[in-house]
Amino acid sequence: MATREDWTRAALGALADGGVSAVAVDRLTKVVGATRGSFYWHFKDRDELVAAALALWEREYTTDLIPLAEAVPDPRERLRVLFERVYEPRAEPIEIALAKAADDPLVAPVFARVGEARMALLRSIFLELGLSPEEAEARTWLAWAFYVGHHQAPGRPERLDRIVALLGS
Repeated sequence: MATREDWTRAALGALADGGVSAVAVDRLTKVVGATRGSFYWHFKDRDELVAAALALWEREYTTDLIPLAEAVPDPRERLRVLFERVYEPRAEPIEIALAKAADDPLVAPVFARVGEARMALLRSIFLELGLSPEEAEARTWLAWAFYVGHHQAPGRPERLDRIVALLGS
């Protein structure tokens, strides 16, 4: 029998593959190997399923990762670890799909909350490096713009150390 977690993970996969419109209950019944009745046992409607998938994304791609970054005591090393984790690899398909759907009424509040949490982590690093609040804010914006832009930029930065040095100095 399919669980709520099975449905939620299947919806997250559908979001990554095709955006919010790809979360279709009939399509997902095949993915999870269950019936529509199973779906309605766990969710009142499709919007609730999409909300659960977005909550899973928020938790696994941000909320659970922030304490791991914060556990690195040195702020410069924390910045480096963060860049290695999120900037160096190719962007996750779910990140791209949700960025494209950022104006969807279900996605918008979660996407904004995730963005603010990620920026707050960056801001705290820059403040710990001893930068003024204004400079920390400017570098936070620059690091965030780099993150967003690297999803679409051709090629990959070869010198992660250089990027960290520029932002963290």
